[in-house]
Amino acid sequence: MKRILLFLFLALLLLSLGFGGGVFAGRTWLSPEGGSPGAVIEEPGPVFFVGDFISNLAGAGNHVVNFKLSMEMSSPRALEMIASPSWLARVKNEVILLTKDRLFEDLTNAEGILALAEDIKRTINAIMPPVRDKAPVVRVLFEGFVLQ
Repeated sequence: MKRILLFLFLALLLLSLGFGGGVFAGRTWLSPEGGSPGAVIEEPGPVFFVGDFISNLAGAGNHVVNFKLSMEMSSPRALEMIASPSWLARVKNEVILLTKDRLFEDLTNAEGILALAEDIKRTINAIMPPVRDKAPVVRVLFEGFVLQ
């Protein structure tokens, strides 16, 4: 009888230690906060609303794209620069030219829209001067996107 009680006690002790160790390991090493100490969540930079765009698409058919475009900037100085009327006119022109080259089929999935956003970012960063050795545009954001 003593052996059975001792066996049950040891089994219960080992089970609770295993459960407690698993909870501890999960909270310490597997949680998003404690998982990788080098991972730092980057705060978003200032966002500038560029405007609403309506453009015909290339290719056969009468397809139109309509979207609202914003850009996350690298610094407040970059935000001031893009907000000036002369830079804003150039940016809008480049966005329209990049959009007109797209086919309807290119923009029917998320990858095509992300490729357009990357092309816009790359083009705008190429025409604008860097601000403190950083590209002015960090991210291109679509606030609405409709294909017709």
